Amino acid sequence: MPPKAKLTKRQILESALLLIEEQGGEYLTAKHLADYLSSSTQPIFSHFSSMDELKSELFAEALKIFGKALREEINCDNRYLALGLSYIHFAQKQPHLFRYLFMSDYGKKDLVKEQVEMNYILEVIKEEKHLTGEKAVLVYRDMWLFSHGIAVMMVTGTANFAEEEIRNMLIDACRAFVMWFEHK
Repeated sequence: MPPKAKLTKRQILESALLLIEEQGGEYLTAKHLADYLSSSTQPIFSHFSSMDELKSELFAEALKIFGKALREEINCDNRYLALGLSYIHFAQKQPHLFRYLFMSDYGKKDLVKEQVEMNYILEVIKEEKHLTGEKAVLVYRDMWLFSHGIAVMMVTGTANFAEEEIRNMLIDACRAFVMWFEHK
């Protein structure tokens, strides 16, 4: 009988992402991942020195998926509004991955301080709202936290908003933040 095909590092990372997307981050253990791969834990630890190393690389991969989702086209004439909607849509479409990234400490990072996707978002704020510098950074932070609250409530089932309600809340909050920081 020929030897079983070896798993590549890429295959392990992709499978770990699928495991999280399907079952949640709490299932990302060496045993669960090995079972998901129909393998032993040996291939995992031949590519990663520890589960912490795998989780660190996996978190970076999950952030790339989020970044791509943030840039998806949305039927909206305001690119900044589209970013907030994209964030909430990501939470709705990928609830386990959203929880893994933004509702846990799996990445062991302060994502606000890490400035996730900040450069891209600041360019949109500059283009749409004509804010730069510290004022733009404050709008970025506060709108992210506001959007995050809506997304978390939608993912956990503690609130359910129609798309139009979400759009209106984001528009109102953004208008208030921009006006506040323009005059501050």
